Amino acid sequence: MHTQTQTRTQSQARGVSIPTIVAIATFVVGLTSLHIWLHYRTYGVFNATQIALAFFLVVNVMIAWWEIALFVSQDKIQAEYDELREHYRGREMAACAEVFSRPIPLTRLLAFDEWTRVWSTYSLFDPGYSDRRSFCYNIDVGNGFSTLIPATLYAFGMTFELVPARILGIIGVIIFWQMFYGTSVYFFQFFNNGRHKGHRVKDILLFVGVSNAMWWFFPLLGLWASVQLILDGTYSVFL
Repeated sequence: MHTQTQTRTQSQARGVSIPTIVAIATFVVGLTSLHIWLHYRTYGVFNATQIALAFFLVVNVMIAWWEIALFVSQDKIQAEYDELREHYRGREMAACAEVFSRPIPLTRLLAFDEWTRVWSTYSLFDPGYSDRRSFCYNIDVGNGFSTLIPATLYAFGMTFELVPARILGIIGVIIFWQMFYGTSVYFFQFFNNGRHKGHRVKDILLFVGVSNAMWWFFPLLGLWASVQLILDGTYSVFL
């Protein structure tokens, strides 16, 4: 009885919780919709390039927060990975499903240590994320710290023209090339280091391929749009 009461008290102290996937979907859909609505209210048009990049930049901001968590809470990520790797050997996708279904308190949505399970689970496919010396750890931490503010500026800049078009275009070329190049090198090191061995092809395609492919396709679109900003000197690419 005492244990049940204590558990209930701890749960109440943590506040109302929602599944992680619901928190992620609400953030991405909510902020993307906000950007689309603001753009339509400002210009009276829906622009496919603006919508696609707004979606991607919102996702990148969320991932950048997780990547900062990768740096801040690395010791916890390492400890979680050590606990998970034997238990989920051959069942890595089951661990992924559990990550996105686990409850997260509303009051702790921005807490870095609430997002460590994302990285400790990803480490089941690529142990580099639990190793400070690896390329993938350092490139992702670098992406988190270096793209959070520029990505936010670009997302709002497409609508509110916060800086001259050519300036936003230069910022876009820098951040989108960084994302594309970093992803390309990540894929190379993943296969070059044999991280794919021992995993089913469909699991690699789904969990590693699809998730990282976004940082190929959308940065190429962002590079194209940014070049148009520079060449035209106007925001017509988003109109």
